[in-house]
Amino acid sequence: MAKCKVCEKKGFAIETDINGLCSDCADYFYTSMQDDLKTLEQSIAALNRINHPAAAIGRLEAADQALRRIRPYAQAGLVKLPMDLPELDDWLKTMASQWQEE
Repeated sequence: MAKCKVCEKKGFAIETDINGLCSDCADYFYTSMQDDLKTLEQSIAALNRINHPAAAIGRLEAADQALRRIRPYAQAGLVKLPMDLPELDDWLKTMASQWQEE
């Protein structure tokens, strides 16, 4: 019986690919995840050098949205993030609190 590594659907009717993904999860993994990873990496780089609060908040939102989509794949060990997931979560929270104070 197959089981998807990301959404955990399982059953005899579920087919998984070589990465253990069902067709729904595989679609995002192969078509859109690289764009989200690039957005996340660019947002992290920008947040390290940005000086304008509005721009920082926009980058934080972009990073948060991308990470929300990538998270289950990272937890399944299918993608390498710029930093470990707990470390990235903490860093984004720190950046958010820093920019909300300004």
